[in-house]
Amino acid sequence: MTEKVYDIVIVGAGAAGMTAAIYGVRAGKEVLVFEAKTYGGQIINTTKIENYPAAAHISGVEFANNLYKQAKELGAEFRFEEVLEIVENNQGRGKFKVLTDEGEYVARAIILANGSVERRLGLSNEEKFVGRGISYCATCDGGFFKGKTVAVNGGGNTALWDALYLANLAAKVYVIHRRGEFRADKALVEKVA
Repeated sequence: MTEKVYDIVIVGAGAAGMTAAIYGVRAGKEVLVFEAKTYGGQIINTTKIENYPAAAHISGVEFANNLYKQAKELGAEFRFEEVLEIVENNQGRGKFKVLTDEGEYVARAIILANGSVERRLGLSNEEKFVGRGISYCATCDGGFFKGKTVAVNGGGNTALWDALYLANLAAKVYVIHRRGEFRADKALVEKVA
């Protein structure tokens, strides 16, 4: 029996991965998407999306469900397996061999859309308050804090850009940083000061 060869294997079923799957299938390719946990990525932690064109006032979970449903209906295949390794396949018809915690797959092309993981603070009860006062995305959730006092943790470029963004929404913004100096670009530090 000949091993199935997928045109495209996508690692990660967040918004980017599922969008790539939709475009791949629409281009006539056989697409397999791997996700270790659940589809949707970080967007599923967003209670209300208001800044995405044509999808205002939708929850992150609903947005992710719509993407998943569309990709599946078009013919993308999803497997909830953790990708452990991708190696060049010098034998067979595909260019790559994808090794997961449950099997081996062959692909002609790979798209890595494995997203990022927000840096947690390690506070007691932090998980309990995510989406209820603790957010990891100023542009995603800033509108919820309009007119309120907020704090941004960090001293790099992202933290300071987030503080500037929130300054246009919040009544007051505190920047909490564990070092004596910010690590952000000098021009950005001056802008915040």
